[in-house]
Amino acid sequence: MNEANSFIRSTLGGWQFSGLVSAQTGRPLTVLSGANSNSGGSRAGLGQDRPNLVGNAYGAGACPANGTTACRDWLSPAAFVTNPAGTFGNVGKGSLRYPGYYDWDMGLGKNFKFTERIGMQFRAEFFNVFNRVNFDESSVSGTGNFLKLNSGGNFGALRSATDPRIGQLGLKLNF
Repeated sequence: MNEANSFIRSTLGGWQFSGLVSAQTGRPLTVLSGANSNSGGSRAGLGQDRPNLVGNAYGAGACPANGTTACRDWLSPAAFVTNPAGTFGNVGKGSLRYPGYYDWDMGLGKNFKFTERIGMQFRAEFFNVFNRVNFDESSVSGTGNFLKLNSGGNFGALRSATDPRIGQLGLKLNF
């Protein structure tokens, strides 16, 4: 009976579970028209004027909130027009946001004890367990934190994503 209890204890005991959830909203971004009416005190030629917003910035064709791979356009180019000369434009600084980020990482480990001083741990770890598509902020067409309307046909398009689900196994000897 004692051997059976020892087997059950060693089989059912010594398990470890770990998890990490990362969730964050997207960083603020500012759309620039790429034009310069010199109305905002910016130097001529810098193209730092903000455009006018005339529709839904995240309009048709924009990415759904669930982060599917079918997504391509984060911002709708048709929602912005260049501000008229001598005006400021109505898009506020930082009034739009990059895509958010949600990630679940999990690990499961089993500890084995051979002697009082020597043991071993076997681990299975998974990153982005639910394989959610998280788009890389730097992949939104434009430069740095600012997107320019005249950057071509790729304005507001998403070009890359972070890593998909990754798994790894580990074995550690403790002495």
